[in-house]
Amino acid sequence: MRAAGLLLLMPLPAAAAPSALAASGQMLVSLLLVVGLIGGLFVVLKRLQARGGAAGAIRVLAAQSLGTRERAVLLEVAGRQVLIGVAPGRVQTLLVLDGPADAAPFAAALDGARGAPGAA
Repeated sequence: MRAAGLLLLMPLPAAAAPSALAASGQMLVSLLLVVGLIGGLFVVLKRLQARGGAAGAIRVLAAQSLGTRERAVLLEVAGRQVLIGVAPGRVQTLLVLDGPADAAPFAAALDGARGAPGAA
């Protein structure tokens, strides 16, 4: 009985709770600040990447799937049009055109060159 009375007179750990709560709150605010800074940096980098000068130098005019993993892509690079073949682990230049070509019938012309049954 005497031991129970001594336990009641001892300081409770709850007295330390406000400082632990304050430390937890400070840690939470710091964590939110770091996450906010990372998110802000991500947004700024995305905007800078979208405005980059080299990003507008190559434009994809058309693309046509040739198989499950192969594609033919018509690009515009410095006023020239370049037809490239893209396959896993390989990109190869197929044709370089000096003047602009009409990209709209690209898929139909490519199907016709391949001998596709639905080609015009």
